[in-house]
Amino acid sequence: MKTLTHLFVLLAGCACLHAESPAPTTPAPKAAHGQETELHDTMDEMRGAFKKLRSQIANPDANASSLQLVARLRSASEASIPLIPEKTQLLPEADREKFVAAYVAKMKDFLAEVQKLETALKAGKNDEAASILSRLGTMQKEGHREFRPAKKD
Repeated sequence: MKTLTHLFVLLAGCACLHAESPAPTTPAPKAAHGQETELHDTMDEMRGAFKKLRSQIANPDANASSLQLVARLRSASEASIPLIPEKTQLLPEADREKFVAAYVAKMKDFLAEVQKLETALKAGKNDEAASILSRLGTMQKEGHREFRPAKKD
């Protein structure tokens, strides 16, 4: 009987300790498909350059700075082409090659627009450059919808 009582007291004590322990302060690790990848890093570089370009593209006095940002955008775009989108792993094996080929084609189209943007800025055609940047924004949104995995809330 004493053993049963001791066991009961021990279990009750453990339950109390567990109930009083604070919640963990470190966040849970990200799911495998949410981890940062090399592609994520290059896209993040593009996002930073894109954001700054939007704020200054119409200003001819900022063309030197804009051209530096376009160079960053071009470099990150080129680096992104051979990388595999993480959404690829979520697709059936039979669809992956076609998906990656479509991604590469879209990135090459994006890069061609970046080169047009650079040409327009070098010629001092800021209105044309703003129009091209707007197209690039549309291409970016469409590409993210097509090639990025859906966010889980």
